Amino acid sequence: MVVLAILALAPHVIDQEEIRTTLSDQLSNALDRPVEIEQISIRLLPSPSVQLNGVSARLDDHPQQQFSIGELRARFSFRRLLQGDLEIQHLSLKGVQLNRQAVNAFRHMFAGIKPEDSAAAMPFRLHSASIRNLYWRTNQQTYGPFRLDADWSSGPKPARIILRDTRHAVQLHVSPVEEQWRFTLHSDRGMFPLDLPVTLDRFTLAGLYGKQQIIFEQISLKGYDSRVQASGHLQWSDDWQLALQARTDSLALTPVLTALGKPALPGSIAGDCAITLQGPAADSMHEHRTVDCRLDYLNQGQQATLNLDSRTESLRDRFTATATNLTLPVGPELHLNNSAFKGSLTDSHMQISSGYIQAYQGEISVSGELDWTDGWRTRFTSQIEDVQLEPLLQVLDQRVISGALTSQCQGSLQAKTTSMLLQGMEVGCNFIISQGVVYETDLERAAQLIKLNETAPPEEQKTPFDQLSGRLTASQQHYRFNELKIASSALAASGNIAINPARELSGEISVGLEKTGKVLSIPLVVAGTTEVPTFRPTRSSMAGAGAGTLILGPGIGTAVGAKIGEAVDNLTSIFKRKNTSE
Repeated sequence: MVVLAILALAPHVIDQEEIRTTLSDQLSNALDRPVEIEQISIRLLPSPSVQLNGVSARLDDHPQQQFSIGELRARFSFRRLLQGDLEIQHLSLKGVQLNRQAVNAFRHMFAGIKPEDSAAAMPFRLHSASIRNLYWRTNQQTYGPFRLDADWSSGPKPARIILRDTRHAVQLHVSPVEEQWRFTLHSDRGMFPLDLPVTLDRFTLAGLYGKQQIIFEQISLKGYDSRVQASGHLQWSDDWQLALQARTDSLALTPVLTALGKPALPGSIAGDCAITLQGPAADSMHEHRTVDCRLDYLNQGQQATLNLDSRTESLRDRFTATATNLTLPVGPELHLNNSAFKGSLTDSHMQISSGYIQAYQGEISVSGELDWTDGWRTRFTSQIEDVQLEPLLQVLDQRVISGALTSQCQGSLQAKTTSMLLQGMEVGCNFIISQGVVYETDLERAAQLIKLNETAPPEEQKTPFDQLSGRLTASQQHYRFNELKIASSALAASGNIAINPARELSGEISVGLEKTGKVLSIPLVVAGTTEVPTFRPTRSSMAGAGAGTLILGPGIGTAVGAKIGEAVDNLTSIFKRKNTSE
């Protein structure tokens, strides 16, 4: 009883404040950093223990490199103390705040100490340790609280380390394997440990750490109706290199892109990607990267094959991209049988050196560049060979013309936003359309003029042709078709047509009919809209056609009369201009 009384009273006799000051000074000298201890408590019963409260260390001048421990308690073996050995049965810490700057500072402080040196310098043996309320802080948010448990059998290396996050069901298991560490990180319904608003249903990371590398034996992610598997390694010796081989059997684009704050795309992808990053430092690995992907894109029951090869050269990503059986997931549902593009990409500029598209029974070649440094600007040249217009326009819910289109175009688009690009379009094209039909228009009937007041028949109007050619210019949503020529077995026509931003038509076309040997043409005024176009003879042509029909009869008489009426109208216009000038 006397011994127990002495042990109970001993802590009250010891000058604990002096021990606190001495211990603070010794830790400051050992770490070469200022260390503060707010309070110390020493007990011998029921077992010897030392408790420190409010431990903090300034690791650098930066305020974020402040390391703090709310409570540190060491429980010793009484029997070993009597034998003169310092053996800590359990070391407990509470309220530990960590961040990347603090970890880097610790690594720098102990970078030159070898494991065998630390073992020889350690004046005590540690059996187990735990940390409660461990927090990891980033610039954006705080992760935790975590709980860490570690056990030692012998030597400075723990036999097992377990890190748990009870709130998000995160567990990290670490154990030594020869000169490396085997680790498994697993999370159920947890938050992915990055500054991204991504919450995964399940996340698993397993591998080996040591010898200046991390081997990722398994990376598994499940969430947002998607599954991704990956493996690879991270090495740092002469330089840094990250190599990953990733595979997914189902990556749902809409929920994943929405979670990342990106514009949503329909459908899902499956396939493999090999990604390599390399650089002189960890934060510069992205400057030298390679990407090799082989993917299947599934949308609305249709499967497309996508391939992408990309290499970084001279601060540019040189890429080759191909697609087979692809229907565009945004905008009009244009279907591309095959496509291939080669070019380069920077942060704000893309150049297409060559592009090839096989679609709608024809082929398209394109080259150009796109820049989004300040707004959006693009320049391009294209060549189209035998693209069928009718199925193409059906995708756009239009039925204006059919036939095989061949053209050569040059143009540019410029706008502050992508939605306004067409408003700033400047395009010039020479085109030929073969073996087609112009719908909603019957040029042959409009030019016959046999019955001047005859109304249009109820059946659909159309103008079949063997060839339609001309030049299209587009500027600020104004379109002009110049040097238009239409040839068929029934007629030959030529003229010019303009379309304003309200889709209203204007212009004039001269039509020569087979009945007149296509020698004499009848002028028609173009009006109406692109949806409901109208073609009507001029008044002078109508009057001349009526007189010619009465004198020479229908057919040649009508055509000759219309031509005379047109000539008289032209002469009248000339005299009017002369009188005005006088």
